Amino acid sequence: MKRPGILYVWFWALFLCTSGNLMAQFTVSGTISDARTKEALPFSNLLIQGTITGAVSDIEGRFTLEVVGNQEVTLIVSSVGYLTQMVKASPSNNTLDIQLREDATNLEEVIVTGLASSVKRANLANAITSVSAKDLVGTTTIQTTDAALYGKVAGANIRSNGGAPGGGLSIQLRGISSLAGASQPLIIVDGVYANNAYLRTGRATVSGAGASTQDDGSNRLADLNPADIETVEILKGPSAAAIYGTRANAGVIIITTKKGSMGKTKISLSQDIGQANPLRLLGVDTWSEAKINNFFPAARRQVELDRFRQGTFIDYEDYFYNNPATLSNTRLSLTGGDEKTKFFISGNITSEDGTIRKTGFERYSIRANIEHKISKKIRLNVTSNYLKTDTDRGFTGNQNNSGASIGYNIAYVPSYFDLRPNAQGIYPVNPYFAENPVAVTDHGINNSTINRFIQSFNLSVDLLQTSTSNLKASISGGLDYLQNSTLVYLPEFLQFQRAQANPGDILVGRQENTNTNVQAALVFNKSLGKLYLNSQGGIVRLDFKSSSLFNRGRGLVPGQTNLRQATVQEINENFNSSISEAGVFLQQEANFDDKIIGTVGIRWDKSTLNGDPTQLYAFPRASLAINVANFGFWNVKPITQLKPRIAYGETSGPVAFGNTFTSLTGANIGGLLGSVVSTQIGNTEILPERAAELEFGLDAGFFNNRLAIEATYYIKTTQNNVQNLNLSPSVGVSTTPSNEAELENKGIELGVSGTPIESANFRWFSRVLYWRNRVLLTRLGIPTYLAGAFGTGLGTFLYTEGYAPTTIVGSPAVAANPGGFTFWGDNQPDFNLSFFNQFNILKNLEFSFLLDWKKGGDNINLTAFLSDSGGTTPGWFDDDNNDEIPNGRQRPPAPYNNAGRWVMDASFMKIREVGLYYTFPQKSLSNFLNGSFKGIKVGASANNVFLFTDYFGYDPETSTFGARSVDNNVDIAPYPTQRRIFFHVNFDF
Repeated sequence: MKRPGILYVWFWALFLCTSGNLMAQFTVSGTISDARTKEALPFSNLLIQGTITGAVSDIEGRFTLEVVGNQEVTLIVSSVGYLTQMVKASPSNNTLDIQLREDATNLEEVIVTGLASSVKRANLANAITSVSAKDLVGTTTIQTTDAALYGKVAGANIRSNGGAPGGGLSIQLRGISSLAGASQPLIIVDGVYANNAYLRTGRATVSGAGASTQDDGSNRLADLNPADIETVEILKGPSAAAIYGTRANAGVIIITTKKGSMGKTKISLSQDIGQANPLRLLGVDTWSEAKINNFFPAARRQVELDRFRQGTFIDYEDYFYNNPATLSNTRLSLTGGDEKTKFFISGNITSEDGTIRKTGFERYSIRANIEHKISKKIRLNVTSNYLKTDTDRGFTGNQNNSGASIGYNIAYVPSYFDLRPNAQGIYPVNPYFAENPVAVTDHGINNSTINRFIQSFNLSVDLLQTSTSNLKASISGGLDYLQNSTLVYLPEFLQFQRAQANPGDILVGRQENTNTNVQAALVFNKSLGKLYLNSQGGIVRLDFKSSSLFNRGRGLVPGQTNLRQATVQEINENFNSSISEAGVFLQQEANFDDKIIGTVGIRWDKSTLNGDPTQLYAFPRASLAINVANFGFWNVKPITQLKPRIAYGETSGPVAFGNTFTSLTGANIGGLLGSVVSTQIGNTEILPERAAELEFGLDAGFFNNRLAIEATYYIKTTQNNVQNLNLSPSVGVSTTPSNEAELENKGIELGVSGTPIESANFRWFSRVLYWRNRVLLTRLGIPTYLAGAFGTGLGTFLYTEGYAPTTIVGSPAVAANPGGFTFWGDNQPDFNLSFFNQFNILKNLEFSFLLDWKKGGDNINLTAFLSDSGGTTPGWFDDDNNDEIPNGRQRPPAPYNNAGRWVMDASFMKIREVGLYYTFPQKSLSNFLNGSFKGIKVGASANNVFLFTDYFGYDPETSTFGARSVDNNVDIAPYPTQRRIFFHVNFDF
């Protein structure tokens, strides 16, 4: 009986000792602060290495963390915008004062790499650009989100459709992805597949310009309030964007809006007040009797001399383009929450006048972002945004020698003729061109009103969680509903209208777009010692519905804008489309001790746009990055990061709606209604345009990552480019879409950033970005052809194998050249370079500026063609070669009458942004109004400050066809770009 008793005692003794060890724990506490300013860093994260146990610091930077066991542990301490630090903690070293250094090179920022996962930039295997809220709008107030990306994204070529209020930009990432199809990146806003379409207004139809691509309209990123955005991530090529499959050929822009944070509710009120003026005016030529006798035919000279001698001279550029423009931007936001619920609520009113009378842009935005923990394992995030924009864009741009356009008309009007109304309000007839632009400005309407809802949700459930692994399920989705109402109106008394059979023209449009998407994914994270695995898989469903109805009325009753008061009523357009897509994705990431990081993944997509809507197309991706400097053998102390990387991926661009079927158009034959076959026949074998990209890169950090270098080289090939194949006339139809052409883009992207000086009272951050791209049409598959712009006499584009499709050709004819004409230029720039600097002085004063330089790239400058034709170009009557022929009649190169006159180098340098801000010290506010103010910041800034260029035009970045893939560099009398100057004040309560 004794022995069992002894064994019993020993058993319990051992159990109690073991239990004591298992139950042993200690508490780590302390503070986290900025190493330079010593200010507290609230909401910093602490994680015990090798586990998923952690804590978050409070509003004053304090933290408490319970550690199981009594052994030393390593804490991973991180905060947004700061370098992660590894800190040892033990029972004898459990009170810590942790100071984090600013992450000048963004190595610690978290980048989205999949549809349900993310990774630190230090471990990233792709060249993904991330633009923070500070980078986006921290220097100055930018009207639209896409305009705020100028000079901040290596690999981006951005053009505007004109300088009209409300924006209107085209973004190409890493060159041309399609000859005619998708050229704009896919936009994701908080997980919603957002509409960024270039919506028709109808201006070009009413003014006589022609196609809707000449409407000078804006794309729908103009609706978003840039101040609501937390980060913008740009997946520039298929190697990074492959996980988005069918719609990612032109890249992906992922926009994440601001979220709430734990702590006392913070109220922020900001007000910007400013003014705008033209960035550049070209001036006009001086008229004289000698010039009149030279310019006009003999029969008109006396009339013109009589007008000239009346002594009334008007600078029409100044009259139309240089009007007072007031800018106002008011923002109010509330943010706060606790461990269970966090919220961010904001409201914004933007009201900006244009420098052309009766033009302007207004935007109203209300946003609510809510994060709620339903339980310890279930979290729900909801974002809700209502937006309304109201834009009056005026009448600028092309009009094809008729109709309403300010610049097109004043190019022909000499300064001695007065277009203004007389005392009785009667507008004089313009004897020099088709319209009186003063009357159009005073009475014409070109308005677009947008109502938009963007809603998203994400439901995340922790299905399994241990100390080394977790399994999470997430269901997310969203809705983007957009309704656009447009009105274009030219009254019957206008000069151009009086010449019509039915004067008085109105076009009323209504467009609706509804995008919905839903995604379900499983994400499994597993830590195997130094190996960290992330596995994810899921399904995606996308639906896109759009409808448009444009009604036109001509022959209006005077003073009426009601369609039923028109003599001729027509349905100008009635269009409906419904598109459905579905996808499945799998991705596996592996991270070995932050030293070797690899990713493989694949997505399968099908779409009702494809020839076979049931066929799944596969889009694989793979990447590998090696952090050489993290290995134990590395002892080169000045180099703190060295990461070679390689990535490959495939994507596609969606087939354009209607390519797979033959459409019917309405007809009235002998009074009988019916349908006739269109001139294009559908192709049920059409394939989506497919891109593959191989990317090589090297990231390096020096001097404890005070300096960082990022270098990338990519080769992107695009196959199955859709083009129209001309058919034999005997077929009965003209064309059919085909998958024949292949493109190749090769490019280099370089980035150098760092803090040359960093001390308690002075910090200087600097960043230089350089990029270049070369595009080649490696296969055409159909005979060489010319297309784009306005023909060989003014410059057009060559499509032939072995040349860039951006090659500009034109008269005179050269039979030996492909296409049969002279080569005059290329619209692709030689390179782009941007230079950003930020100086923090004495902790409270901040000065920053952004310089943007584009070298090379040619425009077809038809603004110059118009003013030369009208004799108004500055220096028109000069005679540089003394041959008694004015410069305006013989522009070089010889023999003068060729397209080369209008193909001009569009190189420029811009001081894009400048800002100066002062933040009042917290101590000085503590006694002000009983400490009601938590922060006050005042400043001044400017956008588009200076332009340096030899280009003859309002802005070398402006194009009438900015939304097109290839010929997006045609300059035709645009709305001049505005220089914007602001004063700012921000109050935090």
